[in-house]
Amino acid sequence: MTSVDYLEFWGKAQPKDPSRPAWHPLVFHCLDVAAVGWQLLRKDRALCGRLGHLMGLEEAEITRLVPYLLAIHDIGKFAKNFQAKVPQHYPSCFDGEAKAPPYDHADGGLDLFEANPGWFDVSPRGKRAWRPLVSAVTGHHGAPPATSSFTPVTLRSIFGAAGLSAARRFTADMRILFHCTPSHFDLPPRQESASFMLAGLSVLADWLGSNQDWFPYERRKTFAVEDGSANSEPDLERYWHGAQAKAERALKESGVLPAPVGQPVAYGDLIGGAEPPGGDEPASPVQPSPMQRWAQAVELSDAPTLFVIEDETGSGKTEAAVMLAHRLMAAGRAQGIYVALPTMATADAMFERLAAVYRKLFGDQQPSIALAHGARDMHKGFREAVLRGGRQESAYSSHAEGHSDTTASSACAAWLADDRRRSLLADVGVGTVDQALLAVLPSRHLSLRLLGLVRKVLILDEVHAYDAYMQREIEALLEFQAGLGGSAILLSATLPKTVRHRLGAAFAKGSGDLAPAIEQLGDAYPLATVHAGATSSEVPIQGRADRARRLPVRFLPGPQEAFDAVANVAGEGQAVLYIRNSVDDVLDAHDALQARGLKVDMFHARFVLADRLKIEQRVARTFGKGSTPEQRRGKVLVATQVVEQSLDLDFDAMVTDLAPIDLLIQRAGRLWRHKRPGRQGSPELLVVSPEATPDAPEDWFSKPFPRAGFVYRAHARLWLTAKALERAEAIDSPAGLRALIEDVYGDGVETGVPPKLQRAFWDAEGRESAERGMAHIQALTIQSGYLRDGGAWDKDVRTATRLADDPHVTLRLARVRAGRIEPYAQGAAHEEWRAWRLSEVSVAKRRISGEPPEQEQDPAAREAKSKWSRYDQDKILILLEEKDGRTVGAAVCGESDDRPVTVEYDSERGLRFLAAPL
Repeated sequence: MTSVDYLEFWGKAQPKDPSRPAWHPLVFHCLDVAAVGWQLLRKDRALCGRLGHLMGLEEAEITRLVPYLLAIHDIGKFAKNFQAKVPQHYPSCFDGEAKAPPYDHADGGLDLFEANPGWFDVSPRGKRAWRPLVSAVTGHHGAPPATSSFTPVTLRSIFGAAGLSAARRFTADMRILFHCTPSHFDLPPRQESASFMLAGLSVLADWLGSNQDWFPYERRKTFAVEDGSANSEPDLERYWHGAQAKAERALKESGVLPAPVGQPVAYGDLIGGAEPPGGDEPASPVQPSPMQRWAQAVELSDAPTLFVIEDETGSGKTEAAVMLAHRLMAAGRAQGIYVALPTMATADAMFERLAAVYRKLFGDQQPSIALAHGARDMHKGFREAVLRGGRQESAYSSHAEGHSDTTASSACAAWLADDRRRSLLADVGVGTVDQALLAVLPSRHLSLRLLGLVRKVLILDEVHAYDAYMQREIEALLEFQAGLGGSAILLSATLPKTVRHRLGAAFAKGSGDLAPAIEQLGDAYPLATVHAGATSSEVPIQGRADRARRLPVRFLPGPQEAFDAVANVAGEGQAVLYIRNSVDDVLDAHDALQARGLKVDMFHARFVLADRLKIEQRVARTFGKGSTPEQRRGKVLVATQVVEQSLDLDFDAMVTDLAPIDLLIQRAGRLWRHKRPGRQGSPELLVVSPEATPDAPEDWFSKPFPRAGFVYRAHARLWLTAKALERAEAIDSPAGLRALIEDVYGDGVETGVPPKLQRAFWDAEGRESAERGMAHIQALTIQSGYLRDGGAWDKDVRTATRLADDPHVTLRLARVRAGRIEPYAQGAAHEEWRAWRLSEVSVAKRRISGEPPEQEQDPAAREAKSKWSRYDQDKILILLEEKDGRTVGAAVCGESDDRPVTVEYDSERGLRFLAAPL
């Protein structure tokens, strides 16, 4: 092949600064990316060691090999087909006209390796071990590249003779520059696990190395030796040193380097005695609970470790997990934490709690904290944390006017906060479990999420609160976490034994160990379980004495009796909560109770976000820990499951429709949650439920609760819940919680199910088995490596983290003002995009499927939607207008292509359907 000047090939050609060159040489960009990786390995010794362990290499070898691999990440850009994408920069070494047929340079890079491993100093026998690593770096745009088994003829047509010559010479020069001879490395035969971490590092290095604020375009002649020869040789060594300095600055300013971990601190210093704002569990007292004392003292293994903490609601599990995570960090086993929760609301509450204390986990440098979920831009505390930035010493003492101590002390670098995928790189991350699960699904940039997670202690809260599909995904996540050397902590108040065993087995599989046999401790509760390497142990923990109670349970036959009970206790001046299982049931109960002259508030999920936030604040003021007797007296809240988690609410009396036992236990945690002077007698939980008779018919639950029958479909489990509570007559906490859970979810419970509900039981079991099977197919396996043929990859399909039995759509409510369509939520403080987000509400797709045909042709509607982002185009615009004293809008029924449906919206009642299918 004829030697060509590879500095003729462009790598970047979208200049941000018009005073800079119009394009950046491909070789320079490759060195920029390699420099980021090299500096990251130098400054993050833990990451370097973790990657070296996975690849079986010493630190000196890793710091030569990884920069070399990163340098060849864009080798596919030497292709003639790629260079023709910007004809004005088409290299003169190519013959003919610049034509750019469809081409993916990531695919081309891996194909080049497959066809010519010798160019990379890899033998044909060693190609199998190197293939996942080359796939990891060439697949730096978020997905593994595809291979096409190109022949030398087809490769020559894509790259051209000049492109092949440049690529070959480039790889040889990179080996010389990095003193790297791949054939000398004794790699293990399988590099699959390491490829995932290397892929994440490649994505991060490419993103930083492509940022023109840190790596501005350079002219090639600046770094060429001007000796008058026809082809001046580039001084790569000089450029490489300059790139290292730029990379050092990029790492510092981006916030991706971990903050130094602080030394172990005492419990009181770490947690403090102040009540954190919000949260599902109140702050622990200054003296640690028994579970927290265990977290302080449990021996830590050198192996990846899984901790399972089972303790009652409000016992301080979160604080125990933070203490344990900090011990792992101080021991050099992790560099931060990520807390994954079931919902955005619970994640928001946890963010507030951790923002108050997270700095105590670290040394003198300001750590970063990030919120990771789809609506995080709506969270005021996180927006303010981004404005304050990260790694600034002044943030420790900043108490800006109008800011609480919590928000004034939290900070996150803007570059990290700009993207949810980057958020997982922050020192402390809080978000929905979905953001973590995307790390093990064939979704773009999963490797970057993995890189962020495995450097941290992964804390999964409310781990019982997921269906079979998500449980299987969580098992895959734990397998990856263990396989890449990370540790995890699982928290639950109501975890069935079978689920705990599967989670432990998944972690053990990722560690490369068989799930070890452990002594089963029967119904011990609270319980701490530890899986580390080939060992496992279960430790019974004493419950908190100040929280032990026996809560009597009394059944009511139907809603009318529930209305009577609510009216009676409200008439006595008590604060009452009535939890119903569907929004429409809440609306009916609200109307019935209001007709009796009661002071009734309502809270459910069918409010636009702006109104929901206001109602949430009002509910917290009226029924929260700090509420006064005057605020609470005789007040009634009718709500759906939105009050089960996140909100710290406290009621004197409670009525609830029947729900699965774990949710009833969660709901009961809102009854007499805090100590209040003047309370008389003892609490009692009232459960609206049909009697759990041995001859219960098939419609035992769906007949009295026709709407809720679609919310909780495992009706046999509901019967088992009612039977267990009838038998126990109380929720005995903590001593009796394990028995209640196992009576509903334990092995062999199907034998007690009435004959006519047996089919419902096995139907539910079949659905769960099918859901687990679907998740198993979707989830990646660490043993398959970062390869296109290692999972269900499809560039055009986004893998869902959750299965939707009842799919939902997002509505955007709007009004017409002066001929212009404006979002329902108004206010000078909101940008228009935020006002649209605040105007959103979610409904079942079977209720609404689209906009009226005439609205789709309305120029004003098209104008409004044209300003929405591409992620919002599937949302449905509902135009509200006043008719007969009601604010109504029109849509198309979800069960028909053309049947109209009318909705009414009220800020105090939410969205309701005036004309919809039964």
